[in-house]
Amino acid sequence: MRQMSRADLDAHDAPPAGLPMVGWFDPARLLRTGLATLVSKLVGRRSDARVTLALAAEARTPYDLRDAAGADGLWLDYVCDTGDGWNPTYAIAYALAQPRLDLHGAPGAPPHVTRRADVLVFGGDQVYPAPSRAEYERRLVLPYATAFPPPAPRRPYADPDLGSRRSRPQVYAVPGNHDWYDGLSAFIRLFCTDVGGRSFGGWRTRQARSYFALRLPGQWWLLGVDSQLQADLDTPQIEYFREIAERDMQPGDRAILCLSQPTWVYAHKYRRLGGRFDETDLLYLREQVFAPRGVEVSVFLAGDLHHYRRHEEVAPADGPPIQKITAGGGGAFVHPTHDEDVERLVEDPAATPQPAQPREFALRASYPEPAISRRLAWGNLLFAWRNPTFGLVPALLYSITAWLFAASVEYREAGDPLEALERTGEAFLRAPGLALWLGLVAALFVVFTDTASKPYKVLGGLAHAAAHGTALFFVGWGAALAANAIAPGPPLATFATGGLLVFAGGWALGSVVTGLYLLVSLNAFGRHSEEAFSSLRIEDWKHFLRLHVAPDGRLTIYPVRIDRVPRRWRRRRAEDPSPSLVQPSEPFEPGLIEPPIVVPPR
Repeated sequence: MRQMSRADLDAHDAPPAGLPMVGWFDPARLLRTGLATLVSKLVGRRSDARVTLALAAEARTPYDLRDAAGADGLWLDYVCDTGDGWNPTYAIAYALAQPRLDLHGAPGAPPHVTRRADVLVFGGDQVYPAPSRAEYERRLVLPYATAFPPPAPRRPYADPDLGSRRSRPQVYAVPGNHDWYDGLSAFIRLFCTDVGGRSFGGWRTRQARSYFALRLPGQWWLLGVDSQLQADLDTPQIEYFREIAERDMQPGDRAILCLSQPTWVYAHKYRRLGGRFDETDLLYLREQVFAPRGVEVSVFLAGDLHHYRRHEEVAPADGPPIQKITAGGGGAFVHPTHDEDVERLVEDPAATPQPAQPREFALRASYPEPAISRRLAWGNLLFAWRNPTFGLVPALLYSITAWLFAASVEYREAGDPLEALERTGEAFLRAPGLALWLGLVAALFVVFTDTASKPYKVLGGLAHAAAHGTALFFVGWGAALAANAIAPGPPLATFATGGLLVFAGGWALGSVVTGLYLLVSLNAFGRHSEEAFSSLRIEDWKHFLRLHVAPDGRLTIYPVRIDRVPRRWRRRRAEDPSPSLVQPSEPFEPGLIEPPIVVPPR
């Protein structure tokens, strides 16, 4: 597919197809992403861009958005995990840009009328698979600038759809782990500097750090936290929030805390397997920085997991329950919701002030629903079709292994499976190095297995290796028979024919075995959720959060769903009421995942 460029926006023909979803199982992509992850972790431990930003931005002041609110209060949109394929990324951007969204919930009930937000907040992982100026431009900036173009130069921003002149809407962003893969340099250039004129499509950027504090109406705050790659808050960041809490916050204020990861989910998963995911920094921020000032963190928001899950506090001691919401549906592939039992979560007892009991949270809603998620996982039966280039990996692995086996028995043909099995045993006796090679390959499968349980890791890895070994046995035996039948002449011709057949068989059958392994691992054991769904590259089941802070302090959270994103788009026409330069040419019907979540005023 051809990349859509800015020049395309001025063309008069139909808009070209945008970028497809990232192919996570493309061998070249796997290698580049793996190296980027390794380098970022090594560099991230020794060079922290947050410290440089803190030195450059000396003032520790919040951004006051109370003046940005309209007569009906302040509207905010919260979007996570964007910048993958054009269709889902643009579908979300298009929904955000519309002057009005009527969100339907229960059948027969009147729709909830919402308007375009005064503030857009990105919650992490703004671009995939790795950040750069070019990737941000084509995977994030271009879709959003197309959906909500910037105002004409030297003209005040006007919103004719609302019938009044308003200040230009603002955008703030929290970096996720993918934004950190280049040390945060591209993220800083886009969101934290004046390069580009403080413009992001029709929105205006303001932040000077990778974290921020927004003062909202009704004694509300929105706090964006940057936990880098290690779920770790640096000292200047903690001091930034401490000073704002002491100087600007008042007793009775409430906060929405935006994180790049749902630490409450990861901590629960690791704890069940005997491991530990450190969430003490974030709980310290809540209990030691804000609580002493009488400020309550009432809502936690995070992305990183590309699905919607809302956990609600069980039996709150005082006031409305705390909400912890995972909402990573801004454009990237979908994550499953049937992988782990997260019905009940308990906060880390070590970080709970004594003598209080750890807070407990219950799962209230999931999107897509677990039954749908389980059904989607069956798409891995078409793994080879969805990830055609991945076949190169098993093809090479099968070819090298078959060559080593065949050479050790002097390329003698086996007439039936039992004879082929006998030749295999003979190969081990003749070539001890073959056992070392297979041991190395099996070790790689063990390392790949997704679990913190060592027994399961070994058993699962060996079972996966055995499945490929069985496939290789029949591919190699069948290729040898076919080669002797097709090219019975010169040995070199027979060898080349057999090698090509093993390569082709490994490409096809090796991909099928990988897909079956991912399907069984996820649906039977709840493992490999990342790999089993990134392989599917699903564009649909996208979502974002629209928040409304009323003048009296009532907070309403609308979880907006888009079950199917459009695949066909057309250029905007003069009669279209939408400001977006590209319009859907098929049904586009956002709705609600669940009824709006309301946090009442004090």
